[in-house]
Amino acid sequence: MKISFLTINNGRQPILNLWGASIQRLRRDTGIDFPAVCVSDASDITICDNHSIHHVTQVNHPANEKRNTGLKWLREQDIDYVAISGSDDVFSTQALANIIVATKDEPDLIGFNSLYVYCADGMSKGRLKHITTKGILGVGKVVHRRVLDAVDWRPWDYGVGRSWGMDAIFSRNTAQHIKTRVIVDGVIVDVKTSESLNKFSMFEKNKHGVDADRNIFYNILGDEEKKILAEIEGRAMSLNQWLIPTK
Repeated sequence: MKISFLTINNGRQPILNLWGASIQRLRRDTGIDFPAVCVSDASDITICDNHSIHHVTQVNHPANEKRNTGLKWLREQDIDYVAISGSDDVFSTQALANIIVATKDEPDLIGFNSLYVYCADGMSKGRLKHITTKGILGVGKVVHRRVLDAVDWRPWDYGVGRSWGMDAIFSRNTAQHIKTRVIVDGVIVDVKTSESLNKFSMFEKNKHGVDADRNIFYNILGDEEKKILAEIEGRAMSLNQWLIPTK
């Protein structure tokens, strides 16, 4: 089964650069030159070109239409599955390998019930939290093209445009077409910065998730990703310093 990646972005070029480097690592480690597309404004074109990611220029609002636009391009590619990723979501190579194994039985939906969230700046910089759920998380959902065919490749249609609640819209529009689901293991890290963190963040309020060893995140990264993350964090660290003792 052939897989692809879809993301959208708004600003946050350093984070998108990290995501692009992670896509390159996944291609290199799996030996699969899978297509990936990002829908955002024109300021992201160079980053996407540098990482061999197809870019489609579109205004930020509404975000649901940006996602549908990305699928419009992927529909014409030779793919069987689309992995839905935020531009701040970094997949481990093992996570993708587990997805690929799961596609052999061609389920309608593949997903994760576990997510790590990493704080890359601010008072909580360097903290990693682990979140689990009983169902399938919105992050990292991988959907078969037959489900997308059933909704004319527009699973984020909502009538009027909308820029929040993307997973709820997707679930509402696809639920009747998803008969088989598989949950797989693997590390996915949602990298947060001041552009996405707010006063209600899990780091400041400690209401969600449990603290985890941050090396779980660092260990999945390639050399280029480590350099980019160091720049995001405002640190100048040599590559052999990335394993950080936990307290």
